[in-house]
Formats: sequence, C-alpha cells, structure tokens
Amino acid sequence: MKVMLPVKQESAELRQMAEGFHNIEFVCIYDNDSKNCEWLEAKSLSKTPGGLNSELLQRGVSTIISLNLTPMVLNLFKRSSIEVLKALSSDINENIRLFEESELPSYSTQESRSLQACNGNSCSSCSSSCA
Repeated sequence: MKVMLPVKQESAELRQMAEGFHNIEFVCIYDNDSKNCEWLEAKSLSKTPGGLNSELLQRGVSTIISLNLTPMVLNLFKRSSIEVLKALSSDINENIRLFEESELPSYSTQESRSLQACNGNSCSSCSSSCA
C-alpha cells in the first residue's frame, strides 16, 4: 500500500507536512510494504488538480494523509476511492508512524468544511458561533 503526503519543503531534514494541497511543490509517497519514501515534485504528478487522482492511482497510491483539505479536494479523492486521513502532526515521519499503527482518523466532509470556513484555525480562535 502506498500513501501520499503533501510536503512543505524539499529539504529532507525538515520533512514537514504542507498545510494542504494549495500550491504544494513536493510530495512524499510512502510505500508501506518496502518502508521507503519517494520524494517528488508535485508538478511531476499532474499539472492540473483533476489529473492528480489518476496519476496517484497509477502509482498505486490508495491513501492520502493531510493536515487540511477543502471539501472540493476531499470529494475529488473520495470519488476515486482514495482514502483520506487526517494528519495529527506536522512531521511526516510521525504521521507515517501513526499510519502504520492505524491511529490516524478518516477525514470527514464536515471537518473539511469547518476547516475551510475557519481558515484552519481551531474554534477557540474566533468568536463565531459556527461550531
């Protein structure tokens, strides 16, 4: 099984998750069988958001781990039967460890909507009554 994580920077020392998929430059594709990571430029996967799913499926990616997702991106992945899990850390290695231990929750559409509405801030960060 292969898992894709959006990466903040190319530097292998940092290995931090990107906040979401908007304008990411790199991705990490983790192979759970071989325990290896492949680091790729995002534009090498697809030049358009719509083409990303088919390229991921072609590479054997069945799961995405992300800190934030818009409802549109979440629905694109779900339509292609790509599982989307919520990252619990900004550290890629920590999320891979949590994935291997089946400790990452699935991303819900409602959670995606609330993150988009609040720009990813927690509900305690504003005075809105949306929660």
